[in-house]
Order: sequence, then C-alpha cells, then structure tokens
Amino acid sequence: MPRERFDYDIAKLQAMDAEEWEALQRNYYQRIFYYVKRQVTDADTAEDITSETFLGALKGIGRFDERYNIEQFLFGIARKKTIDWMRKSGHERQISGKDDDSSSFFGNVPAEEMSPAQLAVVREKVMRQRDALVEILRDYVGDLWESRDFRRLKTIELIFLRRWRHRPIADLLGYQDEKAIAGVKFRAIRDWQDRLRRRDPNKTLFSKLWES
Repeated sequence: MPRERFDYDIAKLQAMDAEEWEALQRNYYQRIFYYVKRQVTDADTAEDITSETFLGALKGIGRFDERYNIEQFLFGIARKKTIDWMRKSGHERQISGKDDDSSSFFGNVPAEEMSPAQLAVVREKVMRQRDALVEILRDYVGDLWESRDFRRLKTIELIFLRRWRHRPIADLLGYQDEKAIAGVKFRAIRDWQDRLRRRDPNKTLFSKLWES
C-alpha cells in the first residue's frame, strides 16, 4: 500500500497530472467522507458530497491560494458543500469549526475566515503534532523490537499500514480469533494516547486526548 503523503505538487495538480490526483484522492477521500458523515449522518449523502468535493477541487485547483495547504483547500470545499446541502435540504444547524477535524490525533482544520497570521499559528501546531506522533510511534516500534515481540509488530503493520481485516490477520499470524486482533489494536491505540499525553502535560497539543 502506498505511503500516505502530506505534501503535493500543486503545479502537477493544476496540470491535471493523473498520478498526483490519484494520490490525493487515495489519501484524503476517506478522511473527507468521515468528516462529512459526522455532519449529515446519511452515508449515501456523505458519499455524494465527498465526490462533489473532489470535483470542486478539480475545478478550483487553478485558483489555489498558496497561503493555504492542500488539506485546508479540500476540507474548506467539503465544508462549503456540506453547508450548501444543509441549506437546500432545510437543515438549520451549522457546522461547528471545532468539528473540522480530519484526524483523531490532529487539531482543527482552520475555517476559511481565518487570517494568514492565524493560519500560520495553526499550521505550526499541526506540524508539532505530527512530529510528536512520529516520535511516539518510533519509540513504540523500538520498544516492540527490543522486546522481540515481532508478532505484535507485524500485527500493527497489517492493521494500520496495510489495512487488512482482522480475520486474515488472525489466520496468518496464528491468533485464536478476530477478537484477539481487536485487543491488540485497542491496546496499541491506548498506548499511543498515553505516550502523547506524557508529551503534552499542559494539554496544548492534544487536548481531545484528555477527554477520553
């Protein structure tokens, strides 16, 4: 499975480079879908809005504002498309900027009305969050390697990097059943959350983790 990317060549996107657009959609489609679904609930509607988001990105990439990054560009379009759907369907509630979160680890995606200075602050925070996540994952893998817990390490790889389903992992690695795989996944996530909390005692980077 290709590695997730966080940087994209805007010139290639504007030139309609097929590989660059495929990589962008592969890495962001599911995240956009889950964001939209939190707002509209209905999966079919979320699929439609997500598709419209990428169509809007395709049409609007020529006017890309380099003050923003590609994630802000996509989530900004998704937010607008979702609001449009709510208005057309008679929904009164608005989307909270606090919910513009593309990941359970990272902070809020900035609303489009933010100033360049505010966006710079948010961008710097996101980079610090990602650096922290990279470090705790490196330490976690190192701990498993030192303890020679290679089955758990392989399990984590298959779950999170290769995105295998639980049953094939259990069959391949000799677990009793899918519940055992779910247990490995749950304990890994809790471990990562604990490590992130220890890196963030002032609750400034990962405030949501302190709510769980």
